[in-house]
Amino acid sequence: MTARRLGFLVLGVTIFWTAAYVVVYLVRWEWQRALMSGVLLLIALVVGIAAAGARRLARIERRLAELREPPPVPRGRYATSREEEPPRFRWLEGDSYRVFIPVLLGAGIVVSGLAALVERVAGAFGRDAGPPAALAPPAGGVLAGAPEPDGRDGRARAIALGLAGALFAGVAVYQLAELTQDRPDDPVAAPASTLVIEADTRGDTGAAHVDPLVQRLWEYCRGSTRPYVEGGGAVPLGERRYAIVVRPALGEHALKRMLGCLQDGLIDRARFRVVSVQPG
Repeated sequence: MTARRLGFLVLGVTIFWTAAYVVVYLVRWEWQRALMSGVLLLIALVVGIAAAGARRLARIERRLAELREPPPVPRGRYATSREEEPPRFRWLEGDSYRVFIPVLLGAGIVVSGLAALVERVAGAFGRDAGPPAALAPPAGGVLAGAPEPDGRDGRARAIALGLAGALFAGVAVYQLAELTQDRPDDPVAAPASTLVIEADTRGDTGAAHVDPLVQRLWEYCRGSTRPYVEGGGAVPLGERRYAIVVRPALGEHALKRMLGCLQDGLIDRARFRVVSVQPG
C-alpha cells in the first residue's frame, strides 16, 4: 500500500468516526462535544477535498506536459535528420523496377474485364433462379425473435435507488429530530429527581476542593431544562460524589438535557460522571 492510499484510508476513517460521534453527541445532548466533533469533521472534509483537487490538478498538469513534448525521434536503421528524409519507396529508384507499374496497371485492366464478363454470364443464366433457399433471409428479418432493447430498466433502477436513498435520508433526519427536539414533558409522580455524580479534577483548577466546581456546574446546568429548575442543589456524599437534587422532578426530555449538560462538563480542568438517577 502506497503512502497516498494509506493517507486516504486514514482520512476516510477519520471522516466516518467524526460524523458518527457528531450524531452520538447530539443524541446525548452533549453540545460542546458535538461542536468539537463537527469542527474535526469539517477539517477532515476540507482536507479530503483539497487532496482530491490537488490530485486532479497534478493529473491535468501531467497530461498537458505530455501534449507539449515533441514527438520522439526514431532511432534505428532509417533514422535521419529533419532536413534529409529517407525515400518512402526505395524500389522506385532503380531502373530495373520501372516496368513494374505499367505491367501492374495492364493486369488490373485485364482482371477487371474478366470479372465483368463473368458477371454478365452469371446474370444471363441465373436471372430467374433467384438465391438458394439456404441463403434466403428469415421471414421476420435477421433479428426476428430477438428481444427489443428497452431503456426503461435502467431508468427504473435509477428511480428506485433514488427513492430508497431519499427514504433512508428522511428516516435518519426524522429519528435524529425525534431524539434532539425540545418538547414538554408530562408531570412526573415524584417530588424531586436525584442525580448522583462523581467529580474529579485534572491539574491545578485554582480551587482547594471540588465543592465549588460542582456548585458552578449545578448553576450552569439548572438552566438547561425547559422550564428552568426552580429548586434543588448539590449535596456532598463523600469520596468526591455529590447528589444533585432537582425540584420539580425531571421528565424524559428534561432528564436527557440535564444528563447531557452534566456529562459535557464545561468547567475548566474538571471531569464529571453521572453515576445514578432517581427516579430514572
